[in-house]
Amino acid sequence: MRLAPVSPTILVQRREESRLAGTMSSDRTAKHWKRLGIVPGAPECVIKAAHLSLIEVHHPDRGGDANVAKEINAAYDELKGRGTEANMYVATNYNGEPWAVLGVSSAADPKLVNRAGKQLASELQSSHRRLAERVEWALANFASSLAAPRRERIGPMTAPPPPRPKTPTRVERPSAPVTPGLPDGLQSSIDFGKLQFGADTTRTMQLTWKHAPPYSVTIEAVGPVHAEVATSKVLPGRFFVTFTIDWDSPEFSRDASTRGYTIDAELTVRWTSKDTAIIRAKGLVLYAAHVSASPPSLDLGSARLRQPMRGSIVLVSTAAADVTIDPPAWLQRIDGSGRALTAPLKLTTNVPVRVEFGVDWAPIAERGKPSFDGGRPVHATGRIVVRWNDRELEIPAEITVAT
Repeated sequence: MRLAPVSPTILVQRREESRLAGTMSSDRTAKHWKRLGIVPGAPECVIKAAHLSLIEVHHPDRGGDANVAKEINAAYDELKGRGTEANMYVATNYNGEPWAVLGVSSAADPKLVNRAGKQLASELQSSHRRLAERVEWALANFASSLAAPRRERIGPMTAPPPPRPKTPTRVERPSAPVTPGLPDGLQSSIDFGKLQFGADTTRTMQLTWKHAPPYSVTIEAVGPVHAEVATSKVLPGRFFVTFTIDWDSPEFSRDASTRGYTIDAELTVRWTSKDTAIIRAKGLVLYAAHVSASPPSLDLGSARLRQPMRGSIVLVSTAAADVTIDPPAWLQRIDGSGRALTAPLKLTTNVPVRVEFGVDWAPIAERGKPSFDGGRPVHATGRIVVRWNDRELEIPAEITVAT
């Protein structure tokens, strides 16, 4: 069998990828780097961007393969926290090929490349402007670098020399680029405000071009924010943009101890190949309150009949909640002076509250009389039920009583 020749460009790219992988040859996670389409040791922000880019395509809810989505999530779980600091990575690979500067494979999907590059440039923009410009260069030259053969550079990559001191006039960057042909109705931000997880929340924006309207408008959304564009059938040059929250996004935590999630996403509005505007989406998502108890059960041990007995549990909620507490018949909720309490208990976010209980001996004496008359101890059991927001928590309680 005769094998097809391999172009010099592909050989150079493969040697360079092998060089980057060789710096972490002892890393047993090589398959995970490959699964995400990034080079070993890529910056932490590139790891996250690669995961989001791939899971959006392969998530089962969007028609993707569940097994592939599991592999992507497993790779992300294994690699997060292993990435290099963005400034150190770009400085080390400053003179490398565009894909090496971005930390992605030379065969990476263009959408992955675009997201990784934007995330990397954004992280470097404020503190390492020169490195951010190198990332922008790599984004602009990624596609062309794969088409033309280039000479293989010999020797290790070194960090660029420090920039010469200069005192330029600082220019504040606008939230949306000032571009000719901006439409009426364009806002610099979309504020979802404070909302409960899973709420039906929609924000809209109407864009109108009065002169030379575009044929179409696209929105490049990031993270949990989803955007759809509809064209007016009555007025040419008018478009309606609907912003919603994707509650199935992997951005959201499933950890019950987490209080909430802050939305801070960048959306790109594009109406020609060159004309774009940036919109920031912001908001605060509050997860449903989750109440936990410590200890998880109340064991009062052994006691003599009618001996004064007390016990307590500590309740903590991830969000503000009103809870009701229903103990078994032989227990009652009491205050510090021993008085019975029945009113609901107010819990604030992450503030522990101790709940005291005292033994009511009448039900135990009545039900356990045959055993007590025979000289046998009685083992009383029950459950303390804590209820809030249509949810409940059961806490086992027990005591052994002898006469």
